[in-house]
Amino acid sequence: MRLTSQHSVNLPSNLSPIDHEPPASAGTSRVKRGLADNRKLWPPGVITVSLDLKDQKSTALAVDAIQEWAHNTPALQFRIVRSREGDIRICDDESLKGNWSVIGTDAGNIPLNEPTLHLERNDDSKTFRATVLHEFGHALGLLHEHQNPEHTINWNKPAVYKAYASDHFPRELVYSQILELPVGDRLEVTRYDSRSVMHYAYPGYVTHDAKGVDTQHWLSDGDKAIARRLYS
Repeated sequence: MRLTSQHSVNLPSNLSPIDHEPPASAGTSRVKRGLADNRKLWPPGVITVSLDLKDQKSTALAVDAIQEWAHNTPALQFRIVRSREGDIRICDDESLKGNWSVIGTDAGNIPLNEPTLHLERNDDSKTFRATVLHEFGHALGLLHEHQNPEHTINWNKPAVYKAYASDHFPRELVYSQILELPVGDRLEVTRYDSRSVMHYAYPGYVTHDAKGVDTQHWLSDGDKAIARRLYS
């Protein structure tokens, strides 16, 4: 699936940035933890990842994040190149908005002169690296963990819409990126993991029980387990 939108996001500063890939449809099987679309997994082998980023610092942070995933995907090798040509094409072009990625092998449906993963420029190294981890997880076929059908989040839906919806991020995108639960027979549904890097951070005031989730800056044990399961 191609991106449904490339809207810029106008959120309160204490909310996690939203990315813009749509939830994929698929179905259910059991692994340790994680949520993935198993129709969109890469075949074993070498994946070329092109980096077209503004500076050496951003490039080094992106490489470090990709290597963290690579330690847990033994069936894949990532060949990183500084160019605009690759199986996964990462850029931080300021003419594009938002942090987003197509899901897994959907990258093959994108014209070769277009990126498959976009990162907004950010001088905060910790936040930028965490964003790369999240978006590269999508590039591997992983979906949003807060949309895991087994999640235990007690959403206050009116509060979610009030906090997130704007002219730049309409209600239908809030629904598809936060509240909607993916379904189908090719979805890897597993035990819910609130520490997953694929989980959005959110404050307690958007839930009925005032329980929020913090931003994750490293792969959780569950992230590592699902990556090894999918790419062993």
